[in-house]
Amino acid sequence: MNTPSATRSGLPRTRDLVRHYAGQLLEAGAEVSVTAIRARILEEHGVSASPNVVGDEVKQFWARTGPLLNARLKRPGIPEAVGQALDAVWEVALNEATAAYAIERSHYQQVAEQAQREATEARVEAEQATGRFADQERQIALLTEQVQRLNGQLDRGQAENEALRSELAELTAQHQSQDLRHREELARVDTAHAAEQERLSATHAAELARLQAVHQEENAALRAEVSRQADIFESTSNHLMKETSRVRDAARLETERLTRELAQSRDMVDRLRVQRSEAKEESAGFRAQADSAATQLQQLQKAHERLEARYEALLEAKVDGQGN
Repeated sequence: MNTPSATRSGLPRTRDLVRHYAGQLLEAGAEVSVTAIRARILEEHGVSASPNVVGDEVKQFWARTGPLLNARLKRPGIPEAVGQALDAVWEVALNEATAAYAIERSHYQQVAEQAQREATEARVEAEQATGRFADQERQIALLTEQVQRLNGQLDRGQAENEALRSELAELTAQHQSQDLRHREELARVDTAHAAEQERLSATHAAELARLQAVHQEENAALRAEVSRQADIFESTSNHLMKETSRVRDAARLETERLTRELAQSRDMVDRLRVQRSEAKEESAGFRAQADSAATQLQQLQKAHERLEARYEALLEAKVDGQGN
């Protein structure tokens, strides 16, 4: 089996490698498959071969190698059983290669579709980025105009700053002069203030001593007046207490006396009522006596009512006296 020729990069072409390793596998009696050949290429050359290229080249390999094998098997002297076994091996190898190629083709088609979707998303993101870049360019243009405008303002500001520095120097000189005059005036005011403070302190001390003396005199007089008023209050309080006790005793005695008179009056009224009842049962000869008794009874009743009124008045006076 010939060694595959190298390309300009120093590595053989993929198709040449596929044919080379397919021949090795066939001579070794191993299965000629896309997976085995890609593994050999990756192991020997460090290259991940395309499954589509490897699969296509494997098909072409079997297309070229199949007729040769058939012709070799049809030579005289090769048993028919060996030919059939080789036909079976050939069929299995071809089916395996086709199945492996279909699986890997499906896998790499999915990978290609995913890559296509990612490329589409990347294209959309690129378009969005382009739009953002255009917006940024416009913003940069606006910022450039603002920078130029600010540079102009800065130049004018520097000129104004120079003018302000000159004005500040003049104002500083004026301020220093005013500060000197202010300090001199402040020293004069401090001196006058100290003298006025001493005068006010002396006047305040004298006025304070006078007020303290007046306060002591007024306090002594107030204490004497408070003592006199206390004596008067104590004397008046004792007199009122004695008078209250005397009035209470007199009211008590008068109440007792009126109570006795009221009891006697009630007894007399009861006796007269009895006599009037007895007189009604007697003859008409005693009517005049009964009328006289009735008159007397009315008088006694009036006297009794007067006594009761006087008794109630004395009770009220007694209650008022105890409350006071």
